[in-house]
Amino acid sequence: MRRALRIALLGAAEGALVCVVMAAGFVALPLPGDLLRRDEFVSISFTDREGGILRELRSSEDGRATPLPGGRVPPLVRAAFLAAEDRRFDRHPGVDPLALGRAALQNLRAGRVVSGASTLTQQLARRLVPRPRTFVGKMGEALWAIRLHLHLPREAILREYLDRVPLGNSTFGVEAAAQLYFGRTAERLSAGQAALLAGMAKSPARLDPYRHDARSKARMRAVLARMAELGALSEEQAAVAAETPLDLVPASAVFESPHLIAALSGRLPAMGLGRAVRIQTTIDPALQADVEAMVRDEVAALAGHNVGQAAVVVVDNASGEVLAYVGSADFLDEERQGQNDGVRALRQPGSALKPFVYGRALADGKTAASVLSDVEVHLATPSGDYVPKNYDRRTHGPVRLRTALASSYNVPAIRIADELGPDRALATLRAAGFDSLTGDPSHYGVGIVLGNGDVTLRELARAYRGLALGGVLRPLADVRRAWDAEGRALPVERELEERRFLPAPAVELLTDILEDEGARSPGFGLDNALRLPFKVAAKTGTSRAYVDNWTAGYTAERTVAVWVGNFDGKPMRGVSGITGAGPLFRRAMIRAMRGIHPSPLVDRSHFVVETICPLSGKRAGPACEGAIHEVFLPGTEPGETCPMHRLVPDEGRVGRAAGGGEGERMRPALDVGPGFYGWAHAEGIASAPLGPARPAGDGTGPRFLLPADGDEYLLETGIPLESQAIPIRVVAPAGQAELEVRLDDGSVVPLPSSFTARIPAERGRRRLELWARGGDAPLAVSRFVVR
Repeated sequence: MRRALRIALLGAAEGALVCVVMAAGFVALPLPGDLLRRDEFVSISFTDREGGILRELRSSEDGRATPLPGGRVPPLVRAAFLAAEDRRFDRHPGVDPLALGRAALQNLRAGRVVSGASTLTQQLARRLVPRPRTFVGKMGEALWAIRLHLHLPREAILREYLDRVPLGNSTFGVEAAAQLYFGRTAERLSAGQAALLAGMAKSPARLDPYRHDARSKARMRAVLARMAELGALSEEQAAVAAETPLDLVPASAVFESPHLIAALSGRLPAMGLGRAVRIQTTIDPALQADVEAMVRDEVAALAGHNVGQAAVVVVDNASGEVLAYVGSADFLDEERQGQNDGVRALRQPGSALKPFVYGRALADGKTAASVLSDVEVHLATPSGDYVPKNYDRRTHGPVRLRTALASSYNVPAIRIADELGPDRALATLRAAGFDSLTGDPSHYGVGIVLGNGDVTLRELARAYRGLALGGVLRPLADVRRAWDAEGRALPVERELEERRFLPAPAVELLTDILEDEGARSPGFGLDNALRLPFKVAAKTGTSRAYVDNWTAGYTAERTVAVWVGNFDGKPMRGVSGITGAGPLFRRAMIRAMRGIHPSPLVDRSHFVVETICPLSGKRAGPACEGAIHEVFLPGTEPGETCPMHRLVPDEGRVGRAAGGGEGERMRPALDVGPGFYGWAHAEGIASAPLGPARPAGDGTGPRFLLPADGDEYLLETGIPLESQAIPIRVVAPAGQAELEVRLDDGSVVPLPSSFTARIPAERGRRRLELWARGGDAPLAVSRFVVR
């Protein structure tokens, strides 16, 4: 019997020795290389430029998990979790014998398992190598804990635990929980907030502060008391922390800047950020919130015009950082397809592309004074005869390039594109970064200058920023910094390489035109949405059928691009770029420039100033009326005197000659040239090849050409009245005395020698009388109606 007992004891001892040896061998083995991998576990968090959470994308475990930035454990977080879960963490070897003994006694007294006595290291082992909650499983967990302590520094173990601990609501890790519950990083947690999270580790669901407020706070107070007991806080600090509001954020998921986050999440691999787990975007949170509110306000204000959506991009010109990115009025508005992204949607930009084609023409030798033909033109296209029309449905004859661009006349733009050729116009746009224009030149034709190709608002903002930089295209930046799961900074790949697309002098002259409020006034009036408290170079655009309208522009410091329309392609009513997108552009640009002293956009010392005729664009001659100053790039100023205005002998009349004696009296005469004779005749402008003047009594008396007696004018809703003034055109024989127009309200409008003028549009029946100055009876009468 004794022999059998001795053999049994020996066998047990040998078995125990084998187990100890095996356990020692297991513990001594190096840790598996992929044991601490985070790729499959860590989710991706996006923050604004100030660190505020925009959104967190869940990991493959269907939960949120964000590592502590830089692997640093905040002191309050460390103290709270050690107090709550493992007060002897700094002393035990991964397993706490004292805690095991205490737990065994508690379990025996209760007759059931009420305490597991798991250290933080054991809890980490359970997360890394899940095992069944049995005796054998607990033994394996203990061995893994000892193995972890043998091969890892204590602080590394604590960090790995804090990055993985479940803290409720599908959230893993202190950093993710801090962002979810308090909207801040773990580094910025208060003592009470850190204690609440530490207390939740015991039972995340049972201690959820959203569902069990009283229970979670009771646990928080217990953790604070233990922190005071261990010396991490004074009793006074613990008492204050227990009563300080926790500032829980609403339980709904944090989802700011939704369109940008959705766009970035799909582009991370292309940006070299496939391993990123924390991404700091360039978004300015205050500016973003303000622009979002503006978009909602403006869309609501335009609802009566069938405007359902808008999008805005704001860019810092120096860095290229996108400060605000609003893709729609409401991301959650399913009826209006709010999840569509107006910043990246392909739409037709209308006249917003004109500056780039005009810039190429300026680079090729055109000047701001170059006269372009704004008369009806028929162009042959593969789909048939194309007759471009101006927005005001008028033609303006000889128009200087400055006015044609600033007032957005379409016919001159078509002629510029036709002169350049569709291939060069398209090449310029592609060089400016409009990568979406992938068709052949024949696909777009000269209509490309009017925006008949699809581009994105982001491309437009990037290209206009290129104009602000003097004709250099540089990449935009949506991401400032990014880190991987180990806290290492990751380089962000640029979207394109820097390149010049227009010469700097030509762009400076182009900018001078785009910021010229006077040149813009014939098309839009002086009081329009682009008249800001500071100089801004801007351009509007409206696509065919009024489906989209745009405004884009820049100061030296900021670029703003705006789109207004509908995602379903339905046309708007009574709005254009100046009245639809323009007001939103104005508000966004003023907000973007808040606190910034604007730098000059143009250095006029780079230009040569000449006095020119406003009609011909050449040097003003003695017969030119209303001569103006114009700027030119050095070497491009005109050498020819105006050929349209001349002084010619006034036959049959004798006056005092310049030398003092009797001589032939001279009179001014106008010859607009063969290309404009038809237009001048239709407009009632006395123009003919220069020669003898017609005799005064040729049977043709003064009369109104516009408005003709009985005409009706219809005012268009949404366009400022000052932009819809009634034109006056008078036909009068040569030698006619000075004329004036008298309105039915008693006001008098003098007529210059061109016999043209404009009067304000007022609804109702109107009457005009044409008088010779000093005459005793009207020479002609016109009655018309404005509706």
